[in-house]
Amino acid sequence: MSLWGQAGLQEGSSVMGVEIQSLYDHAMLTMGTVLVFVMVMVMKLAMNKFFCSKYLDNQWLETLWTIFPVCLLLLLGLPSIKLLYLMDELDMPEATVKVIGHQWYWSYEYSDSFGSTYSFDSYMEYSGEGEMALKSTYRLLEVNNRCVVASLLPMRVLVTSEDVVHSWSIPSAGIKVDGIPGRINQVGLYFIYTGVFYGQCSELCGVNHSYMPVCVEAVSIEAFTDWIFGNHSLNSNNNSNSSNWFFSGVSFIWGCICKVGGCFYILAVGAGSLYVWWWKKFFYYGMYLPLKFTLTAGWGLVKWATIKCLLLGKWVVWFLISPIDASVYAVTYVVQQIYGMIWFAVTKPIEFSSLLAKSMYSGVHKTVLFIVQGSVFLYNAMMMSMSSFVDDEFKKVVVERVSSGTRKFLWIVQEYYKNR
Repeated sequence: MSLWGQAGLQEGSSVMGVEIQSLYDHAMLTMGTVLVFVMVMVMKLAMNKFFCSKYLDNQWLETLWTIFPVCLLLLLGLPSIKLLYLMDELDMPEATVKVIGHQWYWSYEYSDSFGSTYSFDSYMEYSGEGEMALKSTYRLLEVNNRCVVASLLPMRVLVTSEDVVHSWSIPSAGIKVDGIPGRINQVGLYFIYTGVFYGQCSELCGVNHSYMPVCVEAVSIEAFTDWIFGNHSLNSNNNSNSSNWFFSGVSFIWGCICKVGGCFYILAVGAGSLYVWWWKKFFYYGMYLPLKFTLTAGWGLVKWATIKCLLLGKWVVWFLISPIDASVYAVTYVVQQIYGMIWFAVTKPIEFSSLLAKSMYSGVHKTVLFIVQGSVFLYNAMMMSMSSFVDDEFKKVVVERVSSGTRKFLWIVQEYYKNR
């Protein structure tokens, strides 16, 4: 939930909440860059003492300052449009919660694939007065019956209303759905971790508009199935304790198996990744780079350094024996090198120009290559940010856990109905 002095959005508790938060960071970074650029230009113009009495047209400049804003608008607009369409996508939910808005409370119904209709009303809970109100619950946010959903499981929320227009919203999950009388709106719900998440009605629905909070409790799949099947048994007047006992035992055993298997899987993947990483780094840094350096540049460098060290050692020994002759030779050698370079440039200008051009071309080529590679890197980074705001590792982990949670949920439901 939000905190005092918080400048940004709440921490995303669902997949869509994380995407919206990333879009917000992306937009703030872009607009901050534009703001800094404009402020610097304004300060430079304000402090500049030069002036011009006449102005000339510059078509190239006008083209640039037309193209750059268009690029900035695309940089902000395309990710927003893509995320807007993704928020409307709903892929095969495994469970459904129906939310009905009243003046002024919420009703929740669980009626799909469980053989019965289980519903309850959710009223705001009175938290007392004084210090007890601050210590016990969140004022104007806590309810007597929370909406229970499963984390890491694709779910669907159907929202409607019985009297006036309400709005069921959870800011941390990036959800805000209007409940309209005579119409049912739907939204996908993908919580990425367990917890209690709060919201409020975001539509002016009457005098007690601020007294109908939204409180959603995301629990594990085992806890969700235990809770919903237990209420199903009570609702369908099923007093047989054998099936409940069997289901609890199967759920407990399945939970232990999943936890132990998950630990072994994580350890195996970590050990395998560490093993592959070790051999990869060993071959790269221990064999490939030394051989490459020795074959390409190491041999010539070692040969040149050895010859120069030997010559320098001979000259030092000569200087110790005859310092005057050694000094005269050193000065003569330096003058001959400079004279030889000048003579080569004067007598063979074409060869000297070619050699100089090659050296300059090598430097310019490296500089241009660095600029091009940097531009390509920035372009790829921009395209990746426009196509997806969350990194691939996060998506991979979420997809794997959601798939595992879906299989677990379907297996529990199948076992439950098989043993009824």
